[in-house]
Amino acid sequence: MEIKLNKSDDFKEIHFINIDIHAENTIYRAIMYNNLETFISFTEREGFDKEQTLESTLYPYQLFIEGYSLLELCCYHGAVDCFKFLRTKFNSEITQKCLDLSFLGGNQEIMSECLKYQEPNKESMEYAIVSHNIDFVTFLMNEYNLEIKLSYCGIIILNHF
Repeated sequence: MEIKLNKSDDFKEIHFINIDIHAENTIYRAIMYNNLETFISFTEREGFDKEQTLESTLYPYQLFIEGYSLLELCCYHGAVDCFKFLRTKFNSEITQKCLDLSFLGGNQEIMSECLKYQEPNKESMEYAIVSHNIDFVTFLMNEYNLEIKLSYCGIIILNHF
C-alpha cells in the first residue's frame, strides 16, 4: 500500500520581487552586514541619494508602504555603525517604522535611540513578539502599557506575503 499526500495545491507560490538587492557590492549588503567602510564608500559616490528607498517583498509590510529608507534598513538589520553614520552625517530622520523595525533588528543601542524620538505602538509590540525576544515584549508591557493580543502572534506572517 502506497500513501501519497498531494498537498501541493494547499501552498501558494511565492514570487519575490527585487531579490538581488543583497548581491555583492550593493549598499544594501553593506547595511545587512554592518560594513561601515563599504557603506561610507557608497555615500561618497557622485549621485548618492540619502533619501533613496528600497522596495522589496523580502521586507515586512512592503505591500503597504512606499519603500524603506536607508536608516529603516539599518534598524531592521541591527546595523548600528551604519545607523550612527547616517544620523551623524546626514541627520537622517528616525521614523515610527525605524522604531518598529528596531525590535526585529534586536540592537538595543538602535532601539534606545529610536525611543528618544518615537513612541512605541501596537506595531512595535507585533515586531517585538515576532522577534521572539521576551525582554522586548516585557519592556513594552511594563514601560508603555502595551498589551499582547493573540492576533499579533500570526498577523506578521499573513501580512508579509
